[in-house]
Amino acid sequence: MPKNKSGRKGLVTGKRVVGLNSVSIRRTQEVREIPIEDIVVPDWMGDDDPIFSCLYRKYITGKISGFLTRVPMNFVREGFFLASRGFEYRCDQPPEDVVRQTMREIRGGGRPSLHLYSNLNASSDVRFMCPDDVAVCLAYRKLGFGAVPAVVLSPGKDSLPFSSFETRVDARYVARGANVRGIVSASVPKKIPSITGIALPEAPAEMLDRFQKELARLVGRLRLFHAPSPNEMHYHHMVFSALVRMQETLRAIQLLLEQELWYQALSLLRVLYEIHLNFCFDWMQPETNYRYLAAAAVFDNKEVSRQKEVMSNDLVSKGVARDIAVDQAGAAWKPVALASNVSEKAKLSKIGIMHHRDIYEFLSQITHQNFEVASLHANRFNDEDFLIIDDSVRKTYLRFMDLIVSEFAFCVDQDIGVAIA
Repeated sequence: MPKNKSGRKGLVTGKRVVGLNSVSIRRTQEVREIPIEDIVVPDWMGDDDPIFSCLYRKYITGKISGFLTRVPMNFVREGFFLASRGFEYRCDQPPEDVVRQTMREIRGGGRPSLHLYSNLNASSDVRFMCPDDVAVCLAYRKLGFGAVPAVVLSPGKDSLPFSSFETRVDARYVARGANVRGIVSASVPKKIPSITGIALPEAPAEMLDRFQKELARLVGRLRLFHAPSPNEMHYHHMVFSALVRMQETLRAIQLLLEQELWYQALSLLRVLYEIHLNFCFDWMQPETNYRYLAAAAVFDNKEVSRQKEVMSNDLVSKGVARDIAVDQAGAAWKPVALASNVSEKAKLSKIGIMHHRDIYEFLSQITHQNFEVASLHANRFNDEDFLIIDDSVRKTYLRFMDLIVSEFAFCVDQDIGVAIA
């Protein structure tokens, strides 16, 4: 997310002023406290799911972890199976107006998380049950979403479909709530999205044209899907920003390749990669993770350390023991540290899981023009074709670009529904 140190209140686009920055971005609905006695359970809500209730109590008391992730909708079934009655199926029956209101909120940029757990019914092939967020689940399904934000309280023995943020409540300080402990990578994928397919086009221009057409298609889908409203969130605006930055970077790469400036274009591959990694971080949990990216954009490592110290000192002044205060401050700022670390963010992406070391270390050499790269050019001193890039480097570059752009496009595509309701 961009820094805003110029004092401007917004960016001017034509005659319209867009007052969005890392502070003004809005991603969550306003939260209000109401007396417990005023809470009314609607008639359409059915019985409690004893499995989910048990898991949730364990989660909020620090006995188990929760995993913040994305889950494909075809892995999820709303409702639950009641084990005590031979796995009888039960499900809330939210009225159509409740579901449609949720759909409107999602089209306005909301991305509420589903609370899921691993299905224990051996006779059912669905992997996760969603007993508590039925209206939200139905809204996502009616809108045609591919993968949605989720909090998984019981993942099961298999790896989750996507990487996740592990969160846990410290049982000693339950009132603090859950904190992010770290990133848990999904298993090394057997397949990865590719726009070009197995065979790379002979002409890089053809490949770049395919990328631009796909990104333009996604921009069109996003604009059609978004429904402005008085309570709209700004998630779609940030997805649009990522799409535009991808498009602009690809245009810059194309201009360089037209002039056979391959090594200069290589440095822009790192830009593409980091746009994708930041997007993946945000995409996993849009209603919370933007805060950590915003803080990481404003505070460098030194300032993060200072902020932790300020927070711990404030807690001590309120009577909290020094060691506990330091621990609480560290836990609170942990996700900001993750958002600032490229290697950590790479654990979220399929291409990062597979190729982060290969991509980032090599591209870092190119970007910083270290001695090894300088030597590579020096060895071509007497070569008449000194501007020609090695064919293996060329193919590797194009393949990495394909995998980065393709996974980015896949994630965006999974997060845009159809324009109904």
